Amino acid sequence: MGHWIFKLSDQIQYLDHPGRAYVYDNRHSVKVTSEDLFVYLDKRGGGYGFTGHGTVKKVQMRSPNPTEQWHPRVNCVYTAELGDYVQYNRTLDIRLTSVEGKNNRSRLGITDVNRLGWSRSITWLNPDMFGRIIELAYQQHCIEILPPNSSDYEVRDEWSLVRRRHSIERFKETVLRRQNFTCAICGSTLEGVLDAAHISSYSTDIKNRANPANGIGLCAYCHRAFDRGIFQLNVDGVVSLLDSTGPDLITEAHLSNLSAAARRQLLNGVDLELLRHRSAHPRISRIGQENN
Repeated sequence: MGHWIFKLSDQIQYLDHPGRAYVYDNRHSVKVTSEDLFVYLDKRGGGYGFTGHGTVKKVQMRSPNPTEQWHPRVNCVYTAELGDYVQYNRTLDIRLTSVEGKNNRSRLGITDVNRLGWSRSITWLNPDMFGRIIELAYQQHCIEILPPNSSDYEVRDEWSLVRRRHSIERFKETVLRRQNFTCAICGSTLEGVLDAAHISSYSTDIKNRANPANGIGLCAYCHRAFDRGIFQLNVDGVVSLLDSTGPDLITEAHLSNLSAAARRQLLNGVDLELLRHRSAHPRISRIGQENN
């Protein structure tokens, strides 16, 4: 699977259709194929930032028309048909002329885009960098997240990474907003460490992977302990410690910060039958055996 930057710029040779098709010619020594992933780097209007990402569905080749044959070496034109497109409602700025752009470059680990080869109109993208760009776009709320409908709860393994990721982001955002961005076990409100844990396993319960009622907002510490069966959260808000090694000071701090009644309030919107079933079948804590 390839990862690409498709650059949008002010040009007249190729009529791009953002989110639907990307057109380029044979002068680019790239081999874009179906199921590849892309992110748009938009240079139009003097801007410089990421404005969307998606999947390549298929690539078709044809002869250039007179407008497209602007260079002697152009003898064929490719059209990459796009799908699973996620449009950003706010540009992920990476300009050197803005504070936000400099900060985003630092978060992405970008020093010089030209040394990365980003000066070309199409360039190969390191898969790790692709992941960091997408992660930052979600973190910075560049992407509008709408609550899922019941028809959106199922997430299939054969879907593209982009489609699966967006479904889970909708799940996560809906769960955390429902809980006012508060961990249901320790009460942490530090948004950067909050996530949505699955009650019924992500790996096996495909039909409820993006169902907010199957989710509980937890901080990273409580999420790991919950998934490994160290913490058991009951429907009455009581948290049981199931790990036989016993608590340390950090664990005790997480378990003692909220009352059971306060936790119970944070469980509003959770499918209590799923939680009750999980509590009746506690996980045994084993390293590496996480629930999702």
